[in-house]
Amino acid sequence: MKKSILYIACLGVGICLNSCQLTEDLDDYKPLYSLEAETAINTQETAELALVGAYAAFRQKSSGGAFPEMFLIPDIFSGYSTSGSFYASRPEDSGWVSNNPLATGASTTLKVYTGLYDLVNRTNWLIEAVEKLDESIFEPAIRRSEILAEAKTLRALGHFYLLRNFGEFYDTASEYGVNLRLEPVKSDQAFPRNTVMQTYEAILSDLEIGIAECPVLRSKKYVNQTFAKALKSRVLLYMGEYGEAADLAQEVVDNVTPDFMLEPAYTDIFDEHDSPAIFESSEILYGTPGESDAGIGIGNFYSGFSATITQNYLDAVGESINVGGQQIDIDGTQRAEAIVFPNVSYGGFYSTKYTTYFTEGTYEMIYHMRMAEVYLILAEASARANNAVTPEALNALNAIRMRAGATTTGGDGFETYPATIDLEQFLTAVRYEKLAELHTEGGEPWYDLVRYDYIDGFNGGFKVSDVKPTATDYHKFILPIPTESRDAGGNVVAQNPGY
Repeated sequence: MKKSILYIACLGVGICLNSCQLTEDLDDYKPLYSLEAETAINTQETAELALVGAYAAFRQKSSGGAFPEMFLIPDIFSGYSTSGSFYASRPEDSGWVSNNPLATGASTTLKVYTGLYDLVNRTNWLIEAVEKLDESIFEPAIRRSEILAEAKTLRALGHFYLLRNFGEFYDTASEYGVNLRLEPVKSDQAFPRNTVMQTYEAILSDLEIGIAECPVLRSKKYVNQTFAKALKSRVLLYMGEYGEAADLAQEVVDNVTPDFMLEPAYTDIFDEHDSPAIFESSEILYGTPGESDAGIGIGNFYSGFSATITQNYLDAVGESINVGGQQIDIDGTQRAEAIVFPNVSYGGFYSTKYTTYFTEGTYEMIYHMRMAEVYLILAEASARANNAVTPEALNALNAIRMRAGATTTGGDGFETYPATIDLEQFLTAVRYEKLAELHTEGGEPWYDLVRYDYIDGFNGGFKVSDVKPTATDYHKFILPIPTESRDAGGNVVAQNPGY
């Protein structure tokens, strides 16, 4: 069989680049040359360029990319957002709104599926090539292991995104994981999907290398040791390994530095859309940057064309919980009321987390993970691991609330939660807190709904349909494997149940 050709330009770079070109926007690169895969990455410079190309998989593309559309779908599934006015009539979008996704003719789902595998494949080409290079050609020599660790952390993230969208991520005993790709694609041969546990094990293996060998911090635009550890805590939470998840999250919370800590005020994270300073917030563990007028698309998509925040979101975070006679509000004025505004042009609401038609500035990020989520992982995981509201769990939850303006006076209103809160109320409070804190940032509130429902036995206690009445079929809580992709591989990849 003819050797596979690796197009370096397809990784976002061209092989013949001078030092000036290294500072250009990735979108400016054009495919100029193709090289044999074995020789394309043979120096530190070409390895660095290929790594940049792997990061570039997160950039918005006119076709074939997974982002930012991937982050819109779970928000729409939850009902806390909905399809925008320009796309509401599309059958695929209607399927998301009604919690009955299409398997065939679903162009966006296909883009997400193939785009995530493109990310994984980019990392695999890089890993295979760099593992053959001697560290003596790198300056400093440790940079070789750092590049490998960054690539493996990105691969872990790609596989994780694939699993929670297209696999039964909530059930470690399920056979419906995703097709793991740990080597570059060199033929059109299709492979069957792996189990959920096999998928998780591969993700954790890559993240262990990321934790040990990633850079401490190059920039928030790149993965790092702290992000790898935080992502591992999220993965363990999804797996139901609550004690380990809590321990890792506690390590991240305890290792506070000026580079990794909660911003003093919630709105400080998103205020600087007119400056690249937004990329360096201490709150961000890792994010994909959008530069001036280049964009990564979330703000554009959330301006009302593709998606819009619904009244359901404001109603949910506007609720309160009665704890021992104390009426405690879910949210205060520094989050929903401070950054969510009516979309007077297209209906619904928009958020100033991103650039929109109604905000100034053009800088924004995809927030793959923020420090606030680590606190909330700690809160849930510690409580579930101990079957009780531990001091660590309560302190972590209240830290996020106090940052948002909650008081500790013990009265009604936007208050910290008291130690008398029971476990069921506490877990509900954590879920609402993540909704108030993280909505529109990647779909985490939707995956919480699914996890909570599964933990209660699917329809045995809390139900997703309590929040979204149309979400009654748990098989439809994940996306189908696109029919077109399965057909192209000879139907070797089994379809998800229910489709």
